[in-house]
Amino acid sequence: MRITMGMIAGQYTKNLNTSLGQLNAANNKATTFRNFEKTSEDPFSATKLYRFRREQAENQTYQDSLGDIESQLMTSQSAMKSIYDIVSSADTGDVIQAITGTMSKEDRSIIADKLRQMQQAFLSPLNTKFAEKYVFGGTEMTEAPFSVNGKGELLYRGINVDTGKIENGPVANFNGTLIEFGPGEITDPDTGKVIKDGMTLKVSQSSTPDTTKISVSDTQITIETDLSKIKTNQDLLNLLKGYPDIDFTNIRITGDMNRAVSIPDGSGGFETVISEELTSNIGQAGLAKLAEEEILINLGMGLKTTSEPNSTSINSQSAFNAAIPGISFLGFGNSASDGTGISNNLYTLMGQIADQLEKDDFSIDNIRPYLDKFSEQGQALLGSITKSGSKSNFLSTMKTNLEAMGDAIVERSQAIEYVDPGVAIMDFYMQQYAYNAALSMGTKILSKSFIDFMT
Repeated sequence: MRITMGMIAGQYTKNLNTSLGQLNAANNKATTFRNFEKTSEDPFSATKLYRFRREQAENQTYQDSLGDIESQLMTSQSAMKSIYDIVSSADTGDVIQAITGTMSKEDRSIIADKLRQMQQAFLSPLNTKFAEKYVFGGTEMTEAPFSVNGKGELLYRGINVDTGKIENGPVANFNGTLIEFGPGEITDPDTGKVIKDGMTLKVSQSSTPDTTKISVSDTQITIETDLSKIKTNQDLLNLLKGYPDIDFTNIRITGDMNRAVSIPDGSGGFETVISEELTSNIGQAGLAKLAEEEILINLGMGLKTTSEPNSTSINSQSAFNAAIPGISFLGFGNSASDGTGISNNLYTLMGQIADQLEKDDFSIDNIRPYLDKFSEQGQALLGSITKSGSKSNFLSTMKTNLEAMGDAIVERSQAIEYVDPGVAIMDFYMQQYAYNAALSMGTKILSKSFIDFMT
């Protein structure tokens, strides 16, 4: 087969372009230090890189959440220590420790005044805020959790901390919220029925579009409305407050306001939602539930649901509980269900000790149980602060682990995405040398043309 100069020139040009392409690629790597620019250049490495970037984003999310929780926990610990300082001051020699059976009425009155002043100092740290959220509100962090009613009784989210009585009852536990139908009576003018304990709240789809009908019977509050327009609990609150035939202006809904009310039933309609029975008193059991509320945050601990079939509840062991209900460390309940016994709440106990000191028939034997309970609850508060400190230590360990994991992910992704600068520069010079050599070789193997002689 005869090899012509045209064939040699064609093959040479092809190889020279290949060398030029390799030189350009080496130049890009030497300037950007990236292994590839497009997924198509290295699909396997690109897939691994995308996975590492996703892990890196998740890790950063966990670190951001942990940072917020850590700051919130530090704020809550500072407030709890302030409360403990008040308790410790009350338990010093010139206040509670100074109480004896031989004190004069004037001396007792002085100590009682000191206790009431200290009692008022509780409210400020109990309503501490962080990032516009009340840290001791449990799952309800948008409003100040603690307040005092006209009788001087401490309320937690509108509930008496001793008896469990709801100040603005009756209340319906409905769709992740509490709906307070008080204060005052709410009457249906058509039926004459008053909303009271024992009733249930029923929300269903209206048979007539764009219409709402609310009625009260002996056992139920029925809301028939167009659920295609009532999407969330907030929409339901707006509907009630704007209803013209029954005065709902004083009602209040707390809890998950964004939770869906309108749930499709699969046949073009919506499910009917019914509340638990209305109540004006959640009792000791209800207070205990409030004290055990959880806000579970995913910090990369292997989030999973509980073992029950079709469960959507998060396993509390697989997430961090960021909730700090105020009554969990301040105490709740009373030795008597009507609230006339010895309180388990430090705020109320201070007032009860002051009341005992101001009695004309004061007796050291009568006040002793209150003093013992105060000391016991003070130790429980100290235990809660210690437990909170353990949480801080856990978060510190988690933070260290997450940062180490994040650094490892970044290192592994960079090893895939980038090349060693020294290697990249060396490769560039090698490609440049090869290209220059190819140019030099071309002048030797390609014959001169007539035009070359002319020039």
